[in-house]
Amino acid sequence: MTVDRPHVANLSLSDPSRPQPGRANDEEADRSENAVLTAYLSHLTSQGHQVQRHRVVTDPVLESTDLFDATAHELVMACHRTHYLALISALGVLSDCARFFGPTRRALLLTAVPSPAAREFLSHHGIVAIWPEGESFARADPAAEADRA
Repeated sequence: MTVDRPHVANLSLSDPSRPQPGRANDEEADRSENAVLTAYLSHLTSQGHQVQRHRVVTDPVLESTDLFDATAHELVMACHRTHYLALISALGVLSDCARFFGPTRRALLLTAVPSPAAREFLSHHGIVAIWPEGESFARADPAAEADRA
């Protein structure tokens, strides 16, 4: 089933993040992505951020982004893997879904510290990398890195 007009479907903050409709069953990825999304959502709301849960409805076989941090104007998608094909896929999804949110930064929420190659890839494409670090989250922001250069 294809949706003629893609749109954003708003979800409640308590709606489960995983599994996403149309995505192949991957219990390990679903479990780790759901855990990091839940923790990041809690982190953002504790910081006073206005966060929206959503799904961009295009075609049931396509993945979608997960959170929109309206305070920071950041579109966030969780990703369990950082091999090349996973990063290419995330880049495509983030780039396509960003058009529904106006001027926004794109961010990939990872379940672990990204490798230098993954960070370089994301930075080159202007994507913020975010990952858990202790009780908080670390981030590599290409805009901030460019300002320091």
